Amino acid sequence: MKKRGVGFVLSLVLFGVLDELLGLFVRDKILNVAFAAIVTGLLIGVVLVIYGTFARNRWGLNFEQVNCPRCHALVPRVRIPKSRRGMFWGGWTCDKCGYEMDKWGNPITT
Repeated sequence: MKKRGVGFVLSLVLFGVLDELLGLFVRDKILNVAFAAIVTGLLIGVVLVIYGTFARNRWGLNFEQVNCPRCHALVPRVRIPKSRRGMFWGGWTCDKCGYEMDKWGNPITT
């Protein structure tokens, strides 16, 4: 089974467990399903952000300041995104040399 299949199955199991637990406290089934869906989505998002921070991928959070790999200029902490990818996933375009990098300082290949 592929990794995506495992994640989907685990999210369905988590959704089912949350729905059953909520059924003990709230008798309205529609509220249980809606709340279980929201909590499942939030938990999956938190797991993705935590994993992404340790794996240093696009889902993670970078709290360190980055230098440009080409000219070694310090990039500003407050950034103005110059592309849609930079707006959603983070990253910079160096003001001095125009080098485009992700939030970890790695080059962006298109």
